[in-house]
Amino acid sequence: MPSSTQPLRVRDIRVATTGSVGPRSDTLPTTVQESDIIGLISDLGARPLKGPGYAAGRVAYVNPTGAIETVTGTPTDCVRVDGSSGPCGGTQPNFVDSDAPAGLVDGSNTTFTLSGIPNPSASLTVYRNGMLQKAGQDFTLSGRQIQFVAAAAPQAGDTLIASYRLTGGADDTPRLYPNPQVMCSGLGGTTNSSTLASVGSCNIPAGFLAAGDRVEIRFDLDHPGTAGGFSFEVHWGTTTVVARNASALDAQATGRAEAALTAAGAQLSYQSWGTSLAFAAGVGKSTDDPTAGITVDFQAKTAQTGEAVTLKNFTVVRFP
Repeated sequence: MPSSTQPLRVRDIRVATTGSVGPRSDTLPTTVQESDIIGLISDLGARPLKGPGYAAGRVAYVNPTGAIETVTGTPTDCVRVDGSSGPCGGTQPNFVDSDAPAGLVDGSNTTFTLSGIPNPSASLTVYRNGMLQKAGQDFTLSGRQIQFVAAAAPQAGDTLIASYRLTGGADDTPRLYPNPQVMCSGLGGTTNSSTLASVGSCNIPAGFLAAGDRVEIRFDLDHPGTAGGFSFEVHWGTTTVVARNASALDAQATGRAEAALTAAGAQLSYQSWGTSLAFAAGVGKSTDDPTAGITVDFQAKTAQTGEAVTLKNFTVVRFP
């Protein structure tokens, strides 16, 4: 613009042009594509998207495809790191205690049904009037159905109780029984062998015992002869807990043993005495792993040919 001695207003300024008037150079297109803006598409691709389960007013989590969804559940549930929810306090119990199998107890019926399916099947324990029934000998299990053999058919007035584990949830730790439990009890056998022979045993399956448990063992022996003495032992797995030699004057003998389970095995203790056999007590250790299953074995032998010794009764009880 040329210089002017008078103040000028913008509207008074005119610029002379020649030729046709084209579009102004400062006019932008009315539509802008995402690709026209550098970096926009990659930035949009990196942002989280709403998933099909998205809702307002709830806890959000990122689903496996990277989208944001809402955690479902009740207001009192706890949220896990994988976005699932459930009752607070950890995995719920996955075992059944004191289950009464359904079925007619009349001495003829041998088929009874549990309320759940034992898993593993070896975790099932069935008690008839408080006496432990032996799987494969007194009954068999198929799914949730217990089939007693004819000789062991529950009689009218009998009481059946079962305990077992169920299929585990996220926690595969064996669920143990919360109360004292009779693992085995019954009558033993008789031997007239001059070498130690088993007169009774209790096989505790894997998963039933854990460090911190205590197992109490009680037994009673009978020796009717008087010509010679006898010997008896109690074994905890491969470890001898009790080993005593009784005289011909011992018509009976009895004993108590305990296994206090530790992380490295068990600490053992015992007491025993007889008709004339002096009272004795002792302690020891075992490195057998009881969580993998353990056998309590009662053995006896006689010192005189023709005589016998009988395990009259034994009981193995677990205390949690």
